[in-house]
Amino acid sequence: MTAYHVLDVSQALGAVRRCFEHEQLARTGQLAWAVMKSDHTGLVRLQFRGGLVAVAALLDAVGTGQAPAARHTAVESVRRARATVAQGGVPPGDPLARAVIAAEALLEAALHIEVEAPGRLRPDWGIAVRALIPAVTGGRVPATPLSGSGIPAEAVPLWQAIEDARADLGCQEPVVIERAALSGWPGIGPQIAAALRRHSVIVPSAARIGIAVGLGVAAGRALGLGHAYWIGLTAAAVLQASNLVITARRVVHRLAGTVIGVGLAFAILGWHPPIWLVVIAVAFFQDLAELAIATNYGVAVAGITVLALLLFRVAAPGEAITTTIGSRLLDTGIGAILALLLRRVLWPRATLRRLPSAQALTLQATSRVLAEAWAQQPDPQLLADRRRALQGTLAVLRAVHADATADAGLVSRSTDTAWPVSAGIEELARLALSWPAYRPRPEPAQAAGLRHHLEELASAITEARPPDTTIPALPGQPLTEAATAALTSAVVDAQRIQASR
Repeated sequence: MTAYHVLDVSQALGAVRRCFEHEQLARTGQLAWAVMKSDHTGLVRLQFRGGLVAVAALLDAVGTGQAPAARHTAVESVRRARATVAQGGVPPGDPLARAVIAAEALLEAALHIEVEAPGRLRPDWGIAVRALIPAVTGGRVPATPLSGSGIPAEAVPLWQAIEDARADLGCQEPVVIERAALSGWPGIGPQIAAALRRHSVIVPSAARIGIAVGLGVAAGRALGLGHAYWIGLTAAAVLQASNLVITARRVVHRLAGTVIGVGLAFAILGWHPPIWLVVIAVAFFQDLAELAIATNYGVAVAGITVLALLLFRVAAPGEAITTTIGSRLLDTGIGAILALLLRRVLWPRATLRRLPSAQALTLQATSRVLAEAWAQQPDPQLLADRRRALQGTLAVLRAVHADATADAGLVSRSTDTAWPVSAGIEELARLALSWPAYRPRPEPAQAAGLRHHLEELASAITEARPPDTTIPALPGQPLTEAATAALTSAVVDAQRIQASR
């Protein structure tokens, strides 16, 4: 726990004491706020650890077939850590904020060495990154076995990022003061505007859930069921899935988990246990549900089912347990079937229609990163913000593409005509995220030509037409030129296939 968290807790405890002295119980909310901040600190540390582990795994995977998957995991893990810090309002000079900035620098260097390395790396690179984990969890940063002498040119940015992170994380005050600060969390207005954007899946998803809840409750009341709201709750829970395949899987998990949970609840309540034992069971199954919800939905549903039936028994002890259990099974079955039906009928291709927009937004974000990275005098803060924005759009593109292919019933990339476009955009984005400051920049005219071509590709993707520009020449930038050519070819092929259907 950092110093300002300790101070907040002590101040909140003093506020609690004064509240009881003056009978102003409303001020006890300060204690809850301090506890929440302490919990947030633990979450940030966990996310930071996950980010470093993912970056180290990327270094271990350089030169192997696992590198693309490791790259995506590393980018997403560091992005989640940054989002957690931004949500918590951690001050700029706090060690947690500096830790996330250090993780970003390590990610950028790891992406660079993945592009430049001729083969696999020595394992001590990953070991050196993992050695930084104790710095933000209260331990000392051990000395790194790496030495600056004899390191190849492509590995110098990574070595420097590791050394900077060791120096910065091992001190209470910032050492590398020129690092770009973290951006703030966007307000509610921009988030609502993004949700209401054209081709957004938020509106159809919300409408689908609202309709399911309304129809579920109406059907339950029409059938004379005593717990009609359970139908609506089941449908809403199942429809949290992002595509049709996951929805069907959640239906299976919901039904199986409910059956198991009902059996456990009957085993507990069937012999009319004392209230203290019911309270212990409630605590146990609450913990089970919290632990399992992120990894196994079926196990979590079993715990939630037992929890709901136990709480209902406490609130209505006079109702027969067999009646309650029968209602739970029937209502869950109706709600699950209703959810699956509505997911197939209501806006089934909403995510598929959003895919071109997600591809275009990621391509535009890539163009903005390259524009700033290739500027004669780049702004470090602006470049960092644009790279963070690109990481976010990359995560959205990967998620939207996976959901779109699942909704379309595609079972492999060979039948997915949009995959070469998404893969080409990801490859170009990887080069933009890994561009080092020491590398010579293209001429301004060449950079402007590439940005114009990328903007034209983005327009061609959203308008479903071939691009009107030719691939610009980029002397001295063979990887970027090759990635641009591959992406242009993928866009042309996708539009030709789409027009022939």
